[in-house]
Amino acid sequence: MAGIKNRDEHPIPGVDYSEIRIPDENHLGTGEFTTLVETKALTKINPIISNVMNDPYFLMIVTINLGIDQVTVLLGKTHEEGAISRKVFNVPKDINVNDSHDFTVVFHEWDVKELTLNGNKLELAE
Repeated sequence: MAGIKNRDEHPIPGVDYSEIRIPDENHLGTGEFTTLVETKALTKINPIISNVMNDPYFLMIVTINLGIDQVTVLLGKTHEEGAISRKVFNVPKDINVNDSHDFTVVFHEWDVKELTLNGNKLELAE
């Protein structure tokens, strides 16, 4: 029942780090995934696509798209199966694009439960 924690420093342009935390390696569908966007990255890069993959067991893709003020989160087991859970969240229109931002996805039993921006829950898009 060991946990999994993996942090990638600067995995893609505009991202300071991404980190996956799964408390029980036997339950990959439950945990958190954080993407810390670098200062001013949201002024230069759109969209920012952060992901973590352990093929064929786990795949999460977080697409931060301020062009439409939304973040899309896909969670699945493999590329071939497609998304098991897909949720779209609204980003506040008053977000300061010059700051760094922490986007954290919380997932439980292969379902995306919430997305926080700097610790504040974002609303689901309709």
